[in-house]
Order: sequence, then C-alpha cells, then structure tokens
Amino acid sequence: MKKNKNYKTYILTITLVMFAGIFICNLLAVFVLHKMTEEHHAVIASLLGSVKERYPEVSEEEWIALLNHQEEYEAGEQILEKYGIFQDSAGSIKQQKLSRGLLLVLNVFWVLLCGGMIISAFFFSKKRQKEVELLAAYVRKVERGEYALELPDNTEDELSILKNELYKVTVLLKESAELAKSQKRALSDSVSDISHQLKTPLTSVTVLLDNLLESNSMDETTRKKFLCEISRQVGNMNWLIAALLKLSRLDAGVVEFVKAPIDLDKLLEEVTDKLEIMAEWKQIAIKREGETGIRLTGDFYWMGEAVMNIVKNAIEHSPEESEILILTEENAVYTLITVKDYGPGLTGEEQKHIFERFYRSHNAKEDSVGIGLSLAKEIVEQQNGYLTVSSVQGEGTKFMIKFLKC
Repeated sequence: MKKNKNYKTYILTITLVMFAGIFICNLLAVFVLHKMTEEHHAVIASLLGSVKERYPEVSEEEWIALLNHQEEYEAGEQILEKYGIFQDSAGSIKQQKLSRGLLLVLNVFWVLLCGGMIISAFFFSKKRQKEVELLAAYVRKVERGEYALELPDNTEDELSILKNELYKVTVLLKESAELAKSQKRALSDSVSDISHQLKTPLTSVTVLLDNLLESNSMDETTRKKFLCEISRQVGNMNWLIAALLKLSRLDAGVVEFVKAPIDLDKLLEEVTDKLEIMAEWKQIAIKREGETGIRLTGDFYWMGEAVMNIVKNAIEHSPEESEILILTEENAVYTLITVKDYGPGLTGEEQKHIFERFYRSHNAKEDSVGIGLSLAKEIVEQQNGYLTVSSVQGEGTKFMIKFLKC
C-alpha cells in the first residue's frame, strides 16, 4: 500500500476537493448572510427613521433601551408580519440562524462524504493490491515454467482484460514450451540418427583407407574397387550433410523463396538429366506424360530440389529394368505433378510415416538415410503446395505435388 502512488494521488485529490468545497460553501454562505444582514439592517433603519420622525421627543437613550429590550420580540414580529414586514422568512433573524445551522450541517456532511470516499478508496485499493499481487505471483510461476492455467476469479472489472491476456499468453507459452521440448527431443533424435548415418560410411571409408595404406601388394582391380567404394561413401556423406544443412535453413526460416515464373518442362528436364546416370545403373526409364507448356510461380532451384528428391526416391525403390512415370496436369484450380514408380509399394502404416525425418520403409536400401522425402515436403509446403502419397503393395507408389492457383 505504501508504494501505491495512484492511491496517494487519489487521497490528495479528494482532500483538496474537500477543503475547496468547504471554502467555497463557507464563502458563499458568508456572502449570502452578509446580504441578508444588510437587508435586515436597512429595514430596521428605515423603520426606526420613520418612528423617529413621528416621535421626535423620544431620546436616543430611550431608543437604545428599547432596542436592547427583546422580551416583546414575538409580539413585535407578529405585528410586523401583519403589515407585510419580515413576511419573507429569508430576511428574518430566525432565518439567519437557520442558515448558519444549515451551513454547519453542510460542512459536516461534506467532510463525512469525502472521508467516506477516502475510506472506500482505501479498502478498494487494498483489495486491488491483493489481486495484483496474486497476478504477480502467477506471472512468477509462469517465469519458472509452471504453466498452470489457473487465474483468480475473472470478474467484470478493469483487471479482467489483463487476466484474459495473461491467460492467452500462458496458453501460448505452454504450447511453446511443449513444442520446444518436442523439438529438443527431435533434435536429440536427429543428432543421434545423423551420428549413426555418418558413423557407418566413415567407418567403412576408414577401413578401406587402412587397407589401401597397409597393402602395398594389392592388385589394381581391388584398389580401384576400394577407391570407388570410398568415393561412393564420401558422396553419400556429402549428400547427407548438404540435405541436413538445407533442412536446417528451412527450419530456421532463413530461406527466402523467390517468386518467379517457372517453366515446368525445363524444370523436369533438368531433374531427369541430373538423375540420368543413377537411373541407367538400374536400367530404369524415366517417362514424361501429360500436359506441356505449364508454368508455375515459385523458386526454380528449391522446386527442382523437391522434385529431384521424389524422383530419386522412386529410382531407389524401383526394381531394375522398370520405369518411372512423371505425369503433369493443369486445370483452373491447381497444377499437379505426379511421380509414379512400380516398386513393391508401402503399407498403410508406412504411408503415415513416410515424410518423417530419418524414417526408412521396410524395403529401403541399407545406405538409405530417410531424409529426402522430408526435405521435399518441407520445400513444397513452404511454397504453398501439398505433397501426398498413395500406394498399393505390389503395384507401386505415387507421390503427388499439388499447387493451388490463387
């Protein structure tokens, strides 16, 4: 209460108003009584002047004696009122006494009223201070990470807005804390998965290099085989690190996607060119069907990254001497890119998790990382698109990228 400056200001204001009111009331009362006295004296002087003129033989001593003699006051008043003098009580001595009494009552009432306001303000401020302390204690709990969604009774007063906002902030902080915990667990899992993914090729590369260094008599064919394997493992690690860096940039929100017209034919041609060697190793034909001349709005580089990861995944899960179909379609509502393979397909459970980071289906290759589809989905969704999957076991899998037209 000592630190409540608003309460002190209120008390000072009420006190000043009280004294100002008393001063003004008394000043007005003095002025009115002065006027009443002047009128009373004027009437008495006029009356005495008339009597003096009528009875000049009466001496001044007798007049003074008569004025000081008040025993016949009521009888004289009745006579004067009979002839219209002092008929208005506002000009009588009794009215003056009544006015003084009324002024006293008014002053007492004014003091009591202001005192009551001060006392009421004291108890109101004390109650409000208690409510503020409860809110402060609640905020301190939130600062400590105790996100209990409990607030004091939210009555309809000035603090209700603050209480509602605190409740909203608490909900947001609680959700943020839960999200942070989830992200922390995900980060821990990711680091563990990354460590595992890097550990395997690093161990393989280390073993191969040790063999190359220690075996001076190794034949040229084996040496080339070891070097090819080292190159492949280093390539896998390079791709993994690059993909993780891209995901990290997307997660951090530092990627600024360029919004520019994209020639879909050119984009798909560039993707197939980059994956041509990989497809030839497995004798897989990448076919293109559907509409041509389609144009999108987005970032050419990142869109190509997303489509390439999807096609690359299709190549990895397709049997040798098969084909992959890329179908393009456009209508008044959306543009659709479908990538279909004829691999073993996915179960219903696998389809639920296929876009999760580091998830590997049952038929994934041993060196598969499980990050390409997650990266593709992140890229597509950040460019206002949708990436979905449809699969039938034994018949293959379809990935569909859909962009709605604004």
